[in-house]
Amino acid sequence: MADSIVSSIVSDVVSQLAKLLIEEAAFLHGVKGQVEWVKTELKRMEGFLEDAESKRRADRRVENWIREIRDVAYEVEDIIDTVNFMAEQQRRRRGFMGSFSRYCPQPCGLISQHKIGSKIDEIKEKICGISEGAERYGINASLGESKAEKSSDRDDTLQAMRRFPPHFFDETDVIGFEDDKKQLLKHLLDSDNRILCVISIVGMGGLGKTTLARKVHNDPAIREHFDTFAWVSVSQNYRVIELLKEIMKKVMGLKRKRETTTGITLEDLEQMGEEEVRERLVDFLRDKRYLVVMDDVWTVDVWRQVEQVLPNGNNGSRILLTTRKIEVARHAEPRIPPHELQHLNDTESLELFRRKAFPPNEDVPTELRELIQQLARRCGGLPLALVVLGGLLSRKDRSYDTWSKVAQSTNWQSHGEGQECLSILGLSYNDLPYQLKPCFLYITAFPEDSIISVSKLVRLWIAEGFILEEQRQTMEDTARDWLDELVHRCMIQVVERSGAYGRVKSIRIHDMFRDFGLLGARKDGFLHICSGDMAVSDGISSHRVVFHNRINDRVVDSSPHLRTLLGFNLILTNVGRFLSGLNSLRVLDLEGATDLEELPKQIGNMIHLRYLGLRNTDLKRLPSSIGRLLNLQTLDVRDTQILWLPKSFWKIPTLRHVYINMPMFVSAPISGDHKNLQALRIACTKYWVVALAFTEMAYERKFSESFGKSLDKMDSLLSFSMSVFKTELPTDISAHGRHLQKLRSLYLRGSFQQQQLPDITQFPPNLTKLILISSHLEQDPMPVLEKLPNLRLLELCGAYDGKSMSCSAGGFPRLQHLILACLNDLEEWRVEVGAMPRLTHLTFHWCGMLKMLPEGLQHVTTVRELKLIDMPREFSDKVRSDDGYKVRHIPSIIIKKEFPPEIF
Repeated sequence: MADSIVSSIVSDVVSQLAKLLIEEAAFLHGVKGQVEWVKTELKRMEGFLEDAESKRRADRRVENWIREIRDVAYEVEDIIDTVNFMAEQQRRRRGFMGSFSRYCPQPCGLISQHKIGSKIDEIKEKICGISEGAERYGINASLGESKAEKSSDRDDTLQAMRRFPPHFFDETDVIGFEDDKKQLLKHLLDSDNRILCVISIVGMGGLGKTTLARKVHNDPAIREHFDTFAWVSVSQNYRVIELLKEIMKKVMGLKRKRETTTGITLEDLEQMGEEEVRERLVDFLRDKRYLVVMDDVWTVDVWRQVEQVLPNGNNGSRILLTTRKIEVARHAEPRIPPHELQHLNDTESLELFRRKAFPPNEDVPTELRELIQQLARRCGGLPLALVVLGGLLSRKDRSYDTWSKVAQSTNWQSHGEGQECLSILGLSYNDLPYQLKPCFLYITAFPEDSIISVSKLVRLWIAEGFILEEQRQTMEDTARDWLDELVHRCMIQVVERSGAYGRVKSIRIHDMFRDFGLLGARKDGFLHICSGDMAVSDGISSHRVVFHNRINDRVVDSSPHLRTLLGFNLILTNVGRFLSGLNSLRVLDLEGATDLEELPKQIGNMIHLRYLGLRNTDLKRLPSSIGRLLNLQTLDVRDTQILWLPKSFWKIPTLRHVYINMPMFVSAPISGDHKNLQALRIACTKYWVVALAFTEMAYERKFSESFGKSLDKMDSLLSFSMSVFKTELPTDISAHGRHLQKLRSLYLRGSFQQQQLPDITQFPPNLTKLILISSHLEQDPMPVLEKLPNLRLLELCGAYDGKSMSCSAGGFPRLQHLILACLNDLEEWRVEVGAMPRLTHLTFHWCGMLKMLPEGLQHVTTVRELKLIDMPREFSDKVRSDDGYKVRHIPSIIIKKEFPPEIF
C-alpha cells in the first residue's frame, strides 16, 4: 500500500509546487531555482514509486526508502503552506501600495525569503541523502523508472469513471433473503407470544446479517407494529454506558437543545450516570411495545448487562440480535432457535454477482458467461465477496482478457472463515486509482459501524490535500466523484441519498473492509488509531492519529510532526496542554468533545491548519488568534455557546465552509471578497437567552446593513443556510438572491417580511434545493415556488398557515421530492393535471387538518414512494380505502409513527 499512498502524496506536492512557482513568483525571488530543483527531484522519485510495492515486502531497504520520501514530501508541503502564509501576510502589510511594491522586496520579505531558502537547503540535503543512499544500496537498480501519472491521466481516470453509469443497488436489494425475512417477521410480529423475546441472526462475517436485520427493521409492518425503536451497533470494543445512552436516545427521540415529551435533551443525557440511565430507560419502556436491534454482538457479557434495562411489559416487545457466535445467541434466548444464515447457492450467487457487475438491462456477453459463473462460485456464497468482486468488474472493459486477468490475479483457494472475502477485498483495493487509495483508507478512521456524513468526509479529504483543484469543477465535486467510485465498487455502503441531487449523504463501511484498511494504514504510517489508555513510549510514526474517548498526552507529546488529529467521544481535561507544540496540524476535529470550553490562543500558531471542527462542544469563545490561520478552509462551530467572532476571521482568503451562529455573525459581519466560499451556514436557537438578546438588539442595525453587500461578493457560494428566531429574515436575502448565480441549496428558518414570499425573479436562478421552516406565510407559496425551473427538492415545514394550497399544470417541472410537514392549518391541497411531472417521493408529516389526498395525485404517475408520518388515523385509513384509486400506481406506501420534525 505504501507506494500508492506516497506516490499520491508526492504527485500532489509536485502539483502544488508548480502552482506555487506561478502564483508566488515574486515572493520566491531568489529561491525560485531551489524550488524548481526540489520539484524536479520529487518528480523523478515519483516515477520509481510505481514499481516499489512489489519490492518493498521482500526488501526492507525499499520500505525505508519509501518512508523517507513520504517525510520529505510532507516537509515540502509545510514549506508551500508557509510561503502562502508569508506571502498573504506581506500583501496585507502593503495594503493599497501592494501593486506598487510587488517587485520591490521589503526588509521583512527578505527575511522571510531567507528563512524559506534555509529550509529548502535542508530539504535539498535530505533529498540528496535519499538519492545517494538509494544508489549506494542498489535500490534504484532494483526499481524501474516508470512514467508518473500526470494531471491529464487523472482527468482521463475521472472521464473513464463517468463513462460507466451508476447501476449499483442499495445494500438492502440483495438476493436470497426473502425467506429469511419472512421467518424473522413471523417471530417479531407474533401476537400470540406477548412476552419479551430475543430473535437472533447468526452467521460469519460477510454473510449479510446486518443487511438482513436492516431490511426487517425498515419493513412497513414492523414500523406500524411497534411504538418505538432503537438500533445500536455493539462491536468488540463496547462501553455499556454508551450502549445504554444510545438506546435511550433512539427510543425517546432525543434531540440536541430540544426537549421531548420526556422533558430531557441530549445534553441532559450526556450528564447522566449509568444508574440514572438505567432507571429512566426502564420507566420509559415499561408500557411501550418496543423493538431494539443489537447489531454485531460478540460476547455474552454484553447481553447480560443490557437485558436488565429492557423490561418485559407482556405486550410483544422484541430484541433483534446479530452475532457471529452461536453461543451468544443461544444464551440470549434459549427458547427460540437462532436464525442461522446460509451461504448463497450457485444460482443466487450468480444473480447477485450479475446485478453488481452489469447494468440492469445489459446482456452478459457470450464470451463472459462461463467465466462469470466461475467467478461467482469462487466467492463461496458470501454476499460481501460477490458484491465487491462484481463492483470491481463493473469498472472494467467487457472483454474476456480483462476479466480473465482479474480471475488469475488472486489466490482463490478457500481456507474457510471468509478468506475468499479477504482476498477479494485486497484485489479491489489494489485496483483503485492511486489518488483514491488514501481517500478510502481515511474512511477507516471513523469508529466501527458509525454512519459517516459525506459532506464532512469531503471537507476532510480536501483539507488533507487528497483532492486537487481542477478548472472544470470544484474540489467538492471532484471529491464526490471519487466517493461515487467507491460506492460503485461496493467498497462502501450508502446509508442515505439527498432528494435534490440523488447524491450520497451518508455512508458506512463494512467492518471487514475497515479492518483490512486499518491494518495497511497503520503499517504504512498513514493512520494510527489508539484509545486513551494505550501505552506508547516512543510516539508514533504516522502523521495522522485518531483518539477514542481520551487523548493520550504521551502520544501527542512525542509526535510533534502530527498533521491530523481526529477525536471521537473525547473527554478533554487540558486542551491547552495537548495542543501545545502541534504547529504542523492541517486537520483538528474535536466534534462532540466534552469539557471543551475554551481554546488556547496558541492555536494561532497552527498556520498550516485547514480544518477546525468544534461542533457540538461546550466551547464559549474563540481566541482572536484564529484570524492568523490564513490557510483555514473549514470552521465548524455548530451547536456551541460561542457568541463572538474575531473580525479578522473574515480576512482569511482560503475559507470554503463556514458554519457559525447568528450572534457570531452579528459580532463580525462578512467583509471582503470570498471567491472560494462554497457553503455558509448561520444558525440561531431559542435556547440561548443571552445570544437572543444580543442578536435582537443588533439585528436590524448591523446585520441588514452589511448582509446584502456580502452576498454580492460571494458569487461562488453553492449552499446557504440561515436560521433566525423572534425576528424576520432580512429583506437582503431575497433582494440579492438573484445575484447568487451558482447557489444550489437554500435553507431558511424564520418568517418573511409581510408573511409572503418575494417575487420569483428574486430567487437564485439555479436553485435545486429549497427548505423553508417556520416561515408562517399567509399566502399560498406554491404559485411562486412552482416557477423555479431547476428545483428538485422542496420542504415546507411550518412554512404556511393557510387552509388551502394549489399546484397548477406545468408547475414544478423538475421537482422530484416534496415534503409537507407541520402545516397545521392546511385542509385542502389541489394538484392540477400536468403538475409535478417528475415527482418521485412525496411525504406528509404532522399535517393534522388535511382531509384527503389531492384528486390530481392519480395523474402524477412518476411517484415511487408515498410516506405518511404521524398523520391522523382517519387520513391513513382513507388512503387505504376510499383514496386508494389515487395511489394505486405508487409501489411503496409507508405509514409510520415518528417524532415530530424540529421547528420553533
